[in-house]
Amino acid sequence: MSLRHKILRAALFGAALPLVATLGSHPAYASDPLPGDAVAPPVNINIALYYNELETAGQVSAVHGSSDSNNTRIAADIQVARFVHTFDVGGMEAGVQAYVPYVSFLGPQEAGVSNIAAPAPGFPAFGPGKASLSHASGFGQPNFGVFAFPINDPATGTYLAVGPWISPPVSGYSQDATLNPGNNAWTYEMEAGFRKILFGTLTTKNLAIEVWGEGYFFGDNNHAGDVSPEVSANNIPALYQGFGITNPLQKASSTPASLHEQPSEEVRVYLPYQFYPASGATITPGLYQSFGGKQTYTLRNGDKVDSGNRTNETQLRLTASTFLSPTWAIMAIGEYDVASRGGPLERNVELRLATFF
Repeated sequence: MSLRHKILRAALFGAALPLVATLGSHPAYASDPLPGDAVAPPVNINIALYYNELETAGQVSAVHGSSDSNNTRIAADIQVARFVHTFDVGGMEAGVQAYVPYVSFLGPQEAGVSNIAAPAPGFPAFGPGKASLSHASGFGQPNFGVFAFPINDPATGTYLAVGPWISPPVSGYSQDATLNPGNNAWTYEMEAGFRKILFGTLTTKNLAIEVWGEGYFFGDNNHAGDVSPEVSANNIPALYQGFGITNPLQKASSTPASLHEQPSEEVRVYLPYQFYPASGATITPGLYQSFGGKQTYTLRNGDKVDSGNRTNETQLRLTASTFLSPTWAIMAIGEYDVASRGGPLERNVELRLATFF
């Protein structure tokens, strides 16, 4: 019963930089189950949720080689509205859910460039610089899912949640933007989450383990653009001044193309510790890992271009949650990337509010 709320993914860096190492993207159109999502809620109940995440990155990591941090600034505010309804199917709890995100990019978006190569042999390199990333705020793709709990044993705190998601290509997507709120492609997902109490009981202090696995499959975006951002050097060598070379060294451009993304997988492991059962107050460390998701452009002339985007990220998480009343709950989430290949290293904070009726 997770929320697929990560937005900056297939469209985060939809471009290779001719003067720079290719940049990639964060995992994100990614399902993102949070601690407790594998616990079955009551049957025949509605749940309304609001999420607000500040997603930031100050460093970008190429698929191969070292990370770039010079002048990198990527920031977005993501707000999500989600609705869940549960019911009984032949004695097994099931449900439906849907959500829609809205993405606001905050200020200028820039990716650091470690070194801009010389235009010809024998000339000095332009040195470090920055790539200005065009961006389009707006609604992300709507997401629709169903779920069921084949295992639902509150007495032992043991649950198994399974369910598919589907997301149609309807969003504020711009072919000419490097950063987008959606990937403009059909997205299909299958996820499963298992939770079990290791020590304690539901009515006492307890420690549990919760494990999630997701697999993603993507349709092609036949209206993509192989976007080249505007690139500028920090300090152009004096030699070039005599040739009249000034910033930007490369102007922004977009070449029509079709974007294909390979399947990707994600794993999350949480260790929820409930220290105050009366209000369900819980603190949870967690680990997230993603794999796959290579993205390739096919240009109109048939040439294929590796975008540099991958889904290869290792992230540490820490959440704290509690019920404010019998019908209201709150959760705070912190996320810290320790490794990323083909994408930005992120430092994110998020707030989730939920009400049951």
